[in-house]
Amino acid sequence: MSSPETSQSESVVIQRVFRAPVRTVYRFWSEPELAKRWNWGSSFDTISIDLDCKAGGRWKQHIRHRETGENWFFDGVFQEVVPERKLVHTFHFRSDRGADEPPSLVTIDFRPEGRDTLVVLTHTRLTPEKKGETDAGWKDIFEVL
Repeated sequence: MSSPETSQSESVVIQRVFRAPVRTVYRFWSEPELAKRWNWGSSFDTISIDLDCKAGGRWKQHIRHRETGENWFFDGVFQEVVPERKLVHTFHFRSDRGADEPPSLVTIDFRPEGRDTLVVLTHTRLTPEKKGETDAGWKDIFEVL
């Protein structure tokens, strides 16, 4: 029998350079009114998002699939917040079709590269079954940012 640590030991790392300064890119991840402007992938609309972007603060988001109407809900707690440098939060997913996954962990690093910003997103504590789907999901999200 596997322990929770070994059954949720997979990780996904996504990197992308954005043609904007760190301050601007960070704000789109940390301010609800700006975070609403980008969708969570090419097939989803953001219905609502709440971000209490401080250590111990909670976040939650509701998105809806444009074709199927399926509702997805995400929530978590910020573990670490270093303005314009790093966000670390737990990540819990459930849907209105019965999905309810164990919490995982997301770390987002913001690194200046001249006038641009390198964002490195690391999603850990994934089950082996969720790694591929999570990787594809984050890549889709980064494409529409």
